[in-house]
Amino acid sequence: MQTLYTSFIDALWDSIAIIPFLFLIFFVIEALEHYYSDKILTWAKFSKNSGPALGAILAAIPQCGLSVIASTLYCKRIITKGTLIAVYLATSDEAIPVLISNPKGYKIALTLILIKIGVGLAAGYLIDAIMPPSLPDVISDSDIEIEKGCHSHNISAKNKRGVLKELFLHPVIHTLSVAFFVFLVTFLINLLFAYFAENPLLFVNFAFLGNKVLQPVYTALFGIIPNCAVSVGLTIMYIKGAISFASCVSGLCAGAGLGILVLIKKNEDKKDTMQIILLLLVISIIAGYLTAIF
Repeated sequence: MQTLYTSFIDALWDSIAIIPFLFLIFFVIEALEHYYSDKILTWAKFSKNSGPALGAILAAIPQCGLSVIASTLYCKRIITKGTLIAVYLATSDEAIPVLISNPKGYKIALTLILIKIGVGLAAGYLIDAIMPPSLPDVISDSDIEIEKGCHSHNISAKNKRGVLKELFLHPVIHTLSVAFFVFLVTFLINLLFAYFAENPLLFVNFAFLGNKVLQPVYTALFGIIPNCAVSVGLTIMYIKGAISFASCVSGLCAGAGLGILVLIKKNEDKKDTMQIILLLLVISIIAGYLTAIF
């Protein structure tokens, strides 16, 4: 009973402590996303050769919308497959805010961002070189119908009504949801560590992630699940020492946010969708192993 109480209190304080930092980060991100989403659409119209590079760099900015936008544009065949994969691989989702807000994790955030951008760039251009794209010469605004992001968030900045709701309410909702996920994952990990404190090897085997050889595969399979809680879970597991940095890279590269759901829903070519998901998974696993080597 004491272990349960201690694990709960520790997790509660850890999650409460990061709330101010999370809100500040999400507020800044929300402002950028709100005022620059139209510019992202403009970029999409004119970025053919530069698509993977711009996609990877923009996706590295922690936000919930770019993978959704990229999936929508790809389903209209407005951007290339390489650009889409680059965006997926570089998407940070909730990982970077959680790392930055945690005293034990903020130093590694820049390294993670650079690795994900590098993987996205390399994979994106390689895919476009192997599978040359065919894009329309002229793209109109009517061709683009953007899905909503997480928490039914309106990604497009064309509708300026409800600015206060978008700039303040959404960051609050996002902050509280991420803080809840941090609390839940931290609480469970604390319980496991406390329960298996006398036999750490038993904990490692129980968590199945103790197999260092297969760990990047496990985390990639976990990371590809399109849910905000997944990136939070992987990040907290790394901070707590349950997985290696290389395995964290593998899982977070596979984590494309809600973009995967939009792709499954909107892409009429189901074989193409499965190919993209498989490519994302394989590249993420390779990225994990390469990180472990270097």
